[in-house]
Amino acid sequence: MLNARLLIHIFYEINSGEKMNNQCTLLNGSAGDGAELKNHDMPGGPNMFRQLTMAARDAIIIINQQGRLAFWNPAAAGMFGYGQADLPEQDIYQWLIPERFHEAYRNMLNSGEHPSDGKTREIVMWRQDGSEFPAEISLSSIRILGRWHVLGILRDISERKRVEEELTKDRNLLHALMEHSDGQIYFKDLHSRFMWCSASQTKWFENCDSIDDVIGKTDHDFFSEEHADSARRDELEIMRTGQAISGKVEKETWPDGRVTWVITNKMPFRDEAGNIIGTFGISKDITEIKEAEIKVEQLHKKVVAASRQAGMAEVATSVLHNIGNVLNSVNVSCSVISERISGSKISGVPKVASLLRANANDLPGFFADGSAGQKLPDYLEQLAGQLQREQEEILRETGMLAENIQHIKEVIAMQQDTARTLGLVETLPVPDLVEDALRLNLGAVERHGIDLARDYTEVPPISIEKNKVLQILVNLIRNAKYACDDSGRTDKLITIRIEPGEEGTVLISVEDNGIGIPKENFTRIFNHGFTTRKEGHGFGLHSGALAAKELGGCIHVFSDGPGCGARFTLQLPIEPKRK
Repeated sequence: MLNARLLIHIFYEINSGEKMNNQCTLLNGSAGDGAELKNHDMPGGPNMFRQLTMAARDAIIIINQQGRLAFWNPAAAGMFGYGQADLPEQDIYQWLIPERFHEAYRNMLNSGEHPSDGKTREIVMWRQDGSEFPAEISLSSIRILGRWHVLGILRDISERKRVEEELTKDRNLLHALMEHSDGQIYFKDLHSRFMWCSASQTKWFENCDSIDDVIGKTDHDFFSEEHADSARRDELEIMRTGQAISGKVEKETWPDGRVTWVITNKMPFRDEAGNIIGTFGISKDITEIKEAEIKVEQLHKKVVAASRQAGMAEVATSVLHNIGNVLNSVNVSCSVISERISGSKISGVPKVASLLRANANDLPGFFADGSAGQKLPDYLEQLAGQLQREQEEILRETGMLAENIQHIKEVIAMQQDTARTLGLVETLPVPDLVEDALRLNLGAVERHGIDLARDYTEVPPISIEKNKVLQILVNLIRNAKYACDDSGRTDKLITIRIEPGEEGTVLISVEDNGIGIPKENFTRIFNHGFTTRKEGHGFGLHSGALAAKELGGCIHVFSDGPGCGARFTLQLPIEPKRK
């Protein structure tokens, strides 16, 4: 803004200290109290003053002792919304100043005989359209035509006021945020020293009553060295790269060994030129959540362990059932063999031998004259045929007995192999896995008269924990057997399918034509303890679902409803789950 005293000095230098009587045209023709200066009548020296004020960007007005305008420049006319020749030459209180400020402004203008303090004041003025605007005015006294006038230099500060109001609003909002946010907000300099922080951040630190107890300190003044060093490394990396760190879960350790948890966002702090001058961030206390998660995780591990034991029990039960079924066949074969041996016609052989020994001295006569001797060849032929049939039956039963014993050996060996490979990831053909699971259930499936169908599409081998896959498949096949049994159908069927899945997975489906599943049970069928069977315990599908999740897969279920069968599909990744 122009300096009023400098402008007055120029004014008097131009006029050499003379009065302006001969160089101004008076509106009233005299130099009385009502005399006013005409804006366009300042020839000679005063014309230079006029040119200076006319070119000024600041509004310049001269007010006489009656409070009327004696002079104004174009900037003043434009500020008030008038043309240069149209600004009213009347009382400024009527045209330029809102009524509610009249008294205050009169006091300001008449505060002394010669108001020349040059101070800058803020006032409110009127435009021609009736709108108000804030202005900044510098007042000084000037003597014209023997009278004291007030020279005012004004500047419209509407934009500045708007910016100040916005800044005040922003400041108030930031203050409210910093005072009342439950998030820990902080700003740090290049050396990771706290420049400013929220009230919650202050409370977070022990023995800090106000922000003054925090400013200038670093994390090393509050946390353990390990955590403070980690935070410093993060901040150095942010300042080096300009990249923020978002959603980081931090474990805060305190000097007394106490542990807290926060989730934090850290960002670069920049000046107006965009230069990084530090970091700022906001952290949220999640200690209770984290402690709850730890408890849930511990509980989950216990549930998984229990479910795994239940799953292993399912496999063991299937093994025992299968061996039991095979042992039934072994018993049947042993009974048949025993019956065949006990009822064998082989007892006739010693009788023939005794008869021949009794007639050993006259065998030709025995076969020639005696009726017994003539019948002996036919009897031996019949006995040979009978013994041959008995041999074939015994050999057949012995073969079945050997197969069943071999089956028992295979099942036991497979169970032992599964136990030995607990937790071991192997690369195995998928059909081999399925066939192993079928062998563990085969005896029960055959005993219940259930047909098996296989629909295998070629898929790549998978790298997986065999025992967990067997746990799942044994359970699914066993459940399918029960579903078929409970349906009462005579055409009981279980279909096993292998096919490629999406995004590097394979699908193994166990489908039955049994009792089916109501759709309302889809959402809870894998829940712990849920079962629809009287003898069921609700562990099987739950443990299977957990095992599938641990393998990086899942189990899907589908059924058209009661009486329509069901399909359980195990989806497994080809490559092992990365931990």
